[in-house]
Amino acid sequence: MEVRHLRYFTAVASELHFARAAERLNIAPPTLSAQIKWLESYLGVTLFIRSTKRKVELTFAGQQFQKRELALIEGFEQAERFAREAARGEVGDVRLGYIFAAATAGYIKRVIEHSRRTLPNVSVHIHRMETVPQIRAISSGSLDLGFMRGLDSYPSGVTALEIGRQRFSLAMHRDHPLAKQKQITAAALAKQKFVAYELDSEMGFWRNITAVLPPGTIPQIVQRAPDAISLLTLVSANVGIAVIQESLKTIVDASVVVRNIAGPPKYFKNAVVYRANEPSPAVRAVLKIIRGAFASP
Repeated sequence: MEVRHLRYFTAVASELHFARAAERLNIAPPTLSAQIKWLESYLGVTLFIRSTKRKVELTFAGQQFQKRELALIEGFEQAERFAREAARGEVGDVRLGYIFAAATAGYIKRVIEHSRRTLPNVSVHIHRMETVPQIRAISSGSLDLGFMRGLDSYPSGVTALEIGRQRFSLAMHRDHPLAKQKQITAAALAKQKFVAYELDSEMGFWRNITAVLPPGTIPQIVQRAPDAISLLTLVSANVGIAVIQESLKTIVDASVVVRNIAGPPKYFKNAVVYRANEPSPAVRAVLKIIRGAFASP
């Protein structure tokens, strides 16, 4: 039995007239009659009572079959529609990773808002994680997209779209001697104590710290933290100074001040990382939204 047999039955059961049902289905009446007889033979029951005056009535078995076959057709049509929508990327799930600075910069909010408006049946599931774990998760397939720090190179099969940049600033306790200055020079930072990300999460932050110091100066890192919140917690405890992305200043507590670094601004590059040959239409659809939502720097 095929879905077309259910549709033939539905038309006859609705019209209770073979000729009108055939016209509705755009097939010849003899063809429709033959298909209904085949269905009855397949089921081993009589579905319709046919009179000599072309009057058609549903048998009791036909009435019971009608109650259930409508749900079957509806379920098939929903599955058919879902498959087509899935192929177009209009339904599905997308797993999106992000570093904290991407959230404080408003990037994640923007993606979710655009996706809900353009792709209402695509669910974007967000997961906060640092850059290195995101790279690993995307490579392994457990994450689809990652908002992270832009890197100089990526693993094989992984690529990135640069979406903007954030200026680096200095976060320090309000009682720190340098807190009274609006801009901090490299010379003033030479002998300061720094807090930084753990090496596994850092992905270049060592380079950012050394960039704000006089050439050849080795930074004095007194403690490391696994994430931005932990890093700012150390700053609020006056453990040391941190080099942060400017968007993080929106979440510092009252004990922390943020100061600019003197000289030409130094920037943190933001990127969306994804698999180069992404198989999921839903992921590709969200990536298309991201391309439209974020202008290239």
